[in-house]
Amino acid sequence: MQWKPQQPAFEALLNALAGEVQPLYLVGGVVRDALLGRTAGVSDLDVIVERDALTVARRVADRLGWAFYPLDEGRDVARLVFTAGTTPLVCDVAAMRGGDLFLDLQARDFTVNAMAMRWQGRGSHELVDLAGGQADIAARLLRRVTPTGLAEDPIRLLRAVRLAVQLGFTIEDQTQLQILRISDTVRLSSPERIRDELWKMLASPTPDVAVEMMRAHGLLRPILPEVAEMEGVAQTSPHDTDVYQHTLRVVRHAVQLRDWLLGRTGAGDNEAAATWQAALAPHRFDLLPQMTGTTAGERRHADWLVWHALWHDVGKPASRTAEALGDDQVRYRFFDHENVGAAMTARRLEWLKFSRNEVQLAETVVSAHMRPHHLDASFGADAISRRACYRFFRDTGGAQQDNSAGIDTVMLALADYQGIYAASPPPNWANYTRHMGELVAYATAPDGFEEVRTPLVDGRQLMARFQLPPGRHLRDLLERLREAQAAGEISTTEEGLDLAAGWLAVAPPPERP
Repeated sequence: MQWKPQQPAFEALLNALAGEVQPLYLVGGVVRDALLGRTAGVSDLDVIVERDALTVARRVADRLGWAFYPLDEGRDVARLVFTAGTTPLVCDVAAMRGGDLFLDLQARDFTVNAMAMRWQGRGSHELVDLAGGQADIAARLLRRVTPTGLAEDPIRLLRAVRLAVQLGFTIEDQTQLQILRISDTVRLSSPERIRDELWKMLASPTPDVAVEMMRAHGLLRPILPEVAEMEGVAQTSPHDTDVYQHTLRVVRHAVQLRDWLLGRTGAGDNEAAATWQAALAPHRFDLLPQMTGTTAGERRHADWLVWHALWHDVGKPASRTAEALGDDQVRYRFFDHENVGAAMTARRLEWLKFSRNEVQLAETVVSAHMRPHHLDASFGADAISRRACYRFFRDTGGAQQDNSAGIDTVMLALADYQGIYAASPPPNWANYTRHMGELVAYATAPDGFEEVRTPLVDGRQLMARFQLPPGRHLRDLLERLREAQAAGEISTTEEGLDLAAGWLAVAPPPERP
C-alpha cells in the first residue's frame, strides 16, 4: 500500500517512533481515509505498538520537540501534539490491546476502522485487514466488527450515524438492527463524548441528514429529547410543516449561510441564496474573522450557526396553545417560545459540557431569534433606524457588548425566514434581506455599533456638570445619550451634555434622601 503523510512533521515523527520500536502500525481513520483517497487535511493519527507506548512516545517527543501528554496511563496511551504549524497536529500512541494486533483490531468499532498499516517508511507499507474493511469500503458499507462491539461502548452507536453521514456510507442491516435494539444505551456515554460526536455530525455538509438518521435509529430522544419533542407539533399558516420538519429546513439553510461565509464553493446556488448573498457580500470580509475563529476546544464559530438553527424552536412544544376558529380550523400560537427555548437550550448545552461562553451565545441567539422578524415587520419599506439597530445589538451583546451574538441572530433569522415557506424565494424576500443587511452593516461599520461602544459622554462628566449622584437615574441618562449617539443626534461631548441639560430641565433627578 502506498501512503505518505502530507505534513513533514508527521513523517519525521513516524520515522522516529519506528526507530525506537518495531513493529509500528497506523490504525483507524487514517487507514480508512487513505483507501478512500481522502488524504488532504489529515491533522491527527492513531498509532499502536506492542508495548511501552508511554515510554517510547515521551522519548521521541523530547527529541523532536512535540508536547507529550499521558492520555491513559492504565491503558498505556500517550498523546503527542505539535503546534508549530498553522494547524495543530495530534498523534495518539497506544499499546496494543492484549499485546496482540489481532485482538486490538477485533476490539474496534467498524470494519472500515479495523485495519492497520505497518509503517515501513519510503511510502510503501503493509496493510493488515482482518475483518474485511477493504471490501466494505468498496461497497460503501458500515459494518460492526463483532456483535459485542457496539454494546461494549455505546458511543459507537452515535459514531455509526456520524461516519455514515460523513462518508456517504450505508449502515449494514445487522448493525442497524442492533443500533435500534440498544439505542437507549447511548445515554450511558459521557456527555463530553456525546458532545464531540454531535459536533462532528453537525459540522458535516448535511447535518439535517444526521439529525434525521439519529431520529430514525432511536438515538435522538435519549440525548436530545427537546429536539425529538418537536416532531408532530403542528403549526398554522404561513408554516406548512410541523416544528421538526421546519427545523430541518432551517438547518439546511443555515448550512448554506455557514458554507458561504467560510468561502466554500457551491454554497446556495439558487435565487433565494443569491439575494441574501448580495445583501451580505459587502460585509463578508468583516464577518470572516468571527466566523473562522473558535469559541472553545477548537470549535469554529461558524459551525454554531447550525446549532442555533437546530435549537431555535425547541420551546414551541411546551408553549403551544390552540384556538378553535370554527369549521374544524385551529390556530396554534407559541407565546414566549423563544425564551422558553433559550432556557431549554442552555440546560442541554450545559449537560453536554460546552463552555459557559458557548452556552451564553446559544441562549442569547435562541432568545432573540424573533427580533429581526419584528424589526422587518415594523419598518416595512423603510430602512431600519440606527437607534433600532443599536438597541438590537445592545440587547444581544451581553455584559461585554460584543456584536457576535447579534450577528449570529441575523444569520439565524435569514435561515428561519426561508424555512417558514415552501416557496423559494419566500414572500417579501428582497425587502427582508435588505433589512438584515442593514443590521449587519451597522454591526460592522466603523461608525456603527463599535463607535457607540465608546460613548461621547461618560458618567463622571455628567456627575461633574450637573452634580448628579450615582444611581439608576444616572444610568438611564447615560443609556439615553448612547441611543442619541447611535441615532446620529449628537456627535461631540458638548452636544451630548447640552442634550442632557435639556432633558434634566424637563425631568430633574430625584432629590437625595
